[in-house]
Parts: sequence; C-alpha cells; structure tokens
Amino acid sequence: MSFLSTVSLIIAITLSFNMLGSVFEPVRFWSRVLVFIVTLSFCASYGVVTSIILSLLGKRSLCQWVAGRAFSTVAGPLLGLKFEVENEDTLKNTRPAILVANHQTELDVLILGRLFPRHCSVTAKSSLKYVPFLGWFMLFSGTVFVDRGNRGKAIKALDGAIADMKKAQQSVFIFPEGTRSYSTTPNLLPFKRGAFHLALQSGFPIIPVVVGNYSHLYSPKNRRFESGAFKIKVLDKIDMTGRSAEDLDELIANTRSEMLKVLKEISPAVPAVADVDDENTQLLSAENSVVGDTASSLKRTSTDTDASAVLGNTAVTTPGDQSKVFELQ
Repeated sequence: MSFLSTVSLIIAITLSFNMLGSVFEPVRFWSRVLVFIVTLSFCASYGVVTSIILSLLGKRSLCQWVAGRAFSTVAGPLLGLKFEVENEDTLKNTRPAILVANHQTELDVLILGRLFPRHCSVTAKSSLKYVPFLGWFMLFSGTVFVDRGNRGKAIKALDGAIADMKKAQQSVFIFPEGTRSYSTTPNLLPFKRGAFHLALQSGFPIIPVVVGNYSHLYSPKNRRFESGAFKIKVLDKIDMTGRSAEDLDELIANTRSEMLKVLKEISPAVPAVADVDDENTQLLSAENSVVGDTASSLKRTSTDTDASAVLGNTAVTTPGDQSKVFELQ
C-alpha cells in the first residue's frame, strides 16, 4: 500500500469515527480524541517540513505560528470547537514579550495554535523532545526546552532564550503553573518563577492570557469531549520598567491575582456537568440542604401530595453517580 493510500485510509477511518461520535455518545470521547491525535500528528509533520524550509530562508521565528495556525484551522472545525478571543491585538502589537497563560489540559496545544502570534515560540519540558511528530517539530522550530530537574541547565536555557529574543525580536509563550491543572472550577495552581525571572532579566513585558475553564467541553477523567467555544481574554501588558529582582514575589502575586479574577469572570457560571469526585464536599453539603428543605416542604403538604411537585427541578445525586448534577431552582 502506498504512502498516500495509507494516509487516505487513516483520514477516512478518523472521519468515520468522528461521524459516529456525533450520533453515539459512548464513542464520542474516543472518536474526538482520535481526530485530535491524528490531526496533531499530521500538522506536526507538516511543521517539521515547513520549519526546515523557513529556517533555510532565515524565517525560523515563523515556524510555530505557521504550524499552529494549520492545526487550529483544521482541527477546530472537525471537532466543532470555536475560539472567542478578546483584546487579541495586544499579542500582535507587542514584540518581544513573555506570554503567560493558564494550563488546563492537553487541549491547550490547540488553543496555542489559535493564539500564537508571529515570531513566537514556546518553552517546554525537555522530555517532550522525544515525543514522535510533536517533539520533532518542536526541535526544528526553536522551542526552548527546560530541564526541570536541573536548575543549572534550566537557567542556562532561559539565558539562551533571552539572547534569542533580543536577536530575533521573538516572544516566548510560558505556562507559569508548570503543569496541567485539570481543574473543573475556575482556579489556578501556584505560579513558578521562571517566566517572571525571564521578564525581569530581559526587561520585556509580560502579557497574561486567560482561557476560561472548559471542563464542560473536555474532561479526560469523565470521558467528555464536546463541541463548543473557548472564551479567551488577553490582558494588558505588564511593563518591566523600573522593576528589579526585589519585585519578583509581588509581580507573581499580582499577575496571578488578576488572571484568577478574569478566569472567574469569563468561565461558565455553572458547569454543564459537574465532576462529582472532585467536589464531594460541595455536593454533600448541597444534598443535605436539599434533603432538609424537602423534608420541611413535605411536612407542610398533605400526604397525598406528589413529591415531584415539591421537588420541582431539583435533582439529588450521590457521590457515586456522575451522570447527574444539582439543578437548584
């Protein structure tokens, strides 16, 4: 079987699974994961080729923008995902800069593809360079790899990033939480210092980017992968003029506080589906409240009153039942 035939077969199978997933809920999660992985692999392969060509043309700083846009343009429609970005001009008009964003799940790579401005690269843990397709692309496209287990190497990598940023007027994209949070509520993990050290040492501004919580769209723990829109807000840049290393802790605290505030503002007020295992305390508290209110109501009604009339739209769930949520009216 020729290479093109193999590619065509893979695409046909992937699209068939995606169509089945749109009809049959049990296979929806895995069908969309398959579409995501296959599309990412092909776009990463495309990125390797374009990175080599662009590097030869002296345009290496465009590599990740080209591949990222290809990925978001192809995968977004296939998965039924849209991007609502507010204040995006700040990303386009500020260069170089340190872009920092909250890190939720593996799906953030798709959001990166849509957000990436020209002349920007990511920082990533060094182990990612060994991942097939994606790692190859990252190697060729100028990713800043950081060895988290070796502070000396990490500092050296960031020093090299500053030199490249100044030489090529190139920005970098960093997740200051350092790892995926998988949070089902609008929240942030503690920020690590790397991005802020980089900003203070280079003098380049920080641009915070906040992605609303999207656990109602994607949650690997609950096998959920739905269509919908990502709400994203780019905040005003934070100037480093007049700041020193002594301002590091205050800079981190203020940036995180502002990002958390915006995260809560743009995230869904009530998640479409609650993750019961992660919120047992809240659910049990709510359940006790419902039971208490229901008992009081039943006492005030006659014995032949239909209990459903008293409960209305209130659905009571137990910690072991992840298919229901409270819909308190």
